[in-house]
Amino acid sequence: MAQKIRVGVVGVGYLGRFHAQKYAAMDDVSLVGVVDTDLARATLIAEETCTQAFTDYTALAGKVDAVSIVTPTKCHFQVGRFFLENNIDVMMEKPITKTLEEADTLVALAEEKGCILQVGLLERFNPGFRAAEQRLSLPIFIEAKRLGTFNMRGTDVDVALDLMIHDLDIILSIIKSPVTSVCAVGAPVLTPLNDIINAHLIFANGCTANITASRVSNIVERKMSIYQPGECLTVDFGSRQCYSTQYIERENEVFPYPQQVKYVRSTPGDSIQLELLDFIRCVKERCQPTVTGSQGRESLAIALEVVAAVEKSNVTILENLKKVGIHSLPSFLHALPKREGSD
Repeated sequence: MAQKIRVGVVGVGYLGRFHAQKYAAMDDVSLVGVVDTDLARATLIAEETCTQAFTDYTALAGKVDAVSIVTPTKCHFQVGRFFLENNIDVMMEKPITKTLEEADTLVALAEEKGCILQVGLLERFNPGFRAAEQRLSLPIFIEAKRLGTFNMRGTDVDVALDLMIHDLDIILSIIKSPVTSVCAVGAPVLTPLNDIINAHLIFANGCTANITASRVSNIVERKMSIYQPGECLTVDFGSRQCYSTQYIERENEVFPYPQQVKYVRSTPGDSIQLELLDFIRCVKERCQPTVTGSQGRESLAIALEVVAAVEKSNVTILENLKKVGIHSLPSFLHALPKREGSD
């Protein structure tokens, strides 16, 4: 019997808990331990997955071959560097880091040490997207919406790094052409960082992408429409399905008409499960993961460009707010009248 891959999970909040559960169920993996600064939380997840609980991630050194890092983004660089320096393969949740300098350091360190560095942009493993990927020919326009209701989880970073980065990563993976223009507008609504953004990207090959991400919506929607000659592919990331609308010419008609929308067959699967199986495969076979550290770095780079574009466009908004005594976008919340009673 082949030796099991020894794995640890650092950070077992909402998402980290899933990582621990998935690893614990894998036949070729030994979940050595879970780490969380909250001992009660670490103990709870350790009991669920029949492993050890730790509060200090350095305790895993020498005990594991690979780790999932599912901590707040501000900790990614420090934790990731520790494990890479100790020759331990890393599955880093998105975004890879908060800055490009940190990302460059981790990518270079992984290469120097010969370690796997995978970034957790799990929508690449979504069955709906994988079905669409097989039908792509020449994308010329992409429209993406990723809307969610407010949740404090992930609000340590801008919505571009929290949610939009998934769509940016997918678009970069299918266009494979440099971004030549980034325009964006957005605003902080409930946090000091941007909670809603609309971005417009133009690529060197002429493709255009219009992307909206919101964590303050009253609906939940995760869809992407990819237009290519004669066809529109729509991926519903929530239902993990893909639909194709094809266009045909009709006799005596100037413009083509859409055919009936057709379901594109996909292979069912759990995105997190597929992502972690990909990571373990790479640890075993010493091959590149589906989402490399370098690709995670490139997605971060465009996300940060989007944030910078929003800041530039917000200058005008701030100038107008200052005229009514509001000196920062989030501070308008304190200026709103307080509601009394209930409807």
